[in-house]
Amino acid sequence: MASFQLHTFLRSFALTLICLAALLLSFAMLPGAKAKQPCLRIAIPEATIGDTGHDIYQAAMNDAGLCVEPVLMPHARTFMAMRHKQIDGVFAMLETYGKTTETPVIRGSVILGKPDGMFVVKNDGPKTLSELTSEQIGVWLGTGWSENLLEHYDHVVRIAGGPELMMEMLVKGRLDGILLNDYSLRSQGGAPEGFVAIPVANLAVYSFLRAEHAEQMAKFDNGTVLFREKIAALRKDPS
Repeated sequence: MASFQLHTFLRSFALTLICLAALLLSFAMLPGAKAKQPCLRIAIPEATIGDTGHDIYQAAMNDAGLCVEPVLMPHARTFMAMRHKQIDGVFAMLETYGKTTETPVIRGSVILGKPDGMFVVKNDGPKTLSELTSEQIGVWLGTGWSENLLEHYDHVVRIAGGPELMMEMLVKGRLDGILLNDYSLRSQGGAPEGFVAIPVANLAVYSFLRAEHAEQMAKFDNGTVLFREKIAALRKDPS
């Protein structure tokens, strides 16, 4: 009798475990029980928002419900990185970026900014691009707007190191002039002594995501808005 009761108990216990496992499996398969979505890797040029800006950007995206991992990367590298799925998006590119990358991308609807394209040259140098003859002009590698402005000019120096290296080469006389946006120029303290900054283009800058992340664009746009607000508030109260 005792043996029969033990056998019945063990069989009931086993059935209970099977039912419990099936129940847990069914919950795991529900839409709301999906694994946590991995962070989107967003390429950000270091000179664009600086070290503290990365944390603010992550916080803004987190407030919008999106996990983002900033990846420091020169503009030019993003094309190859997109192609090999090393990144999921870019923080700041001209609106023509989608036409120049071989990877399907979706442009955000929020304008990050409308910086001017600036021509920085010596006070006694050419005052327009049309006056250039044989001057060595530096451009930030991967920035299409400056390449387009100088597409028929032969003395272009493409620099992967970004604004800091461009400015260093300019001051040391290794370049006669440079093209960069006014935001990057301000990040370097403006035109050096003895040089002048001349507006030569008006630019519209957006963020982009790989097309496969289209369902995240609403959160991405919201995060961009929050980031702009945080940066604006920081500039008003630097303390």
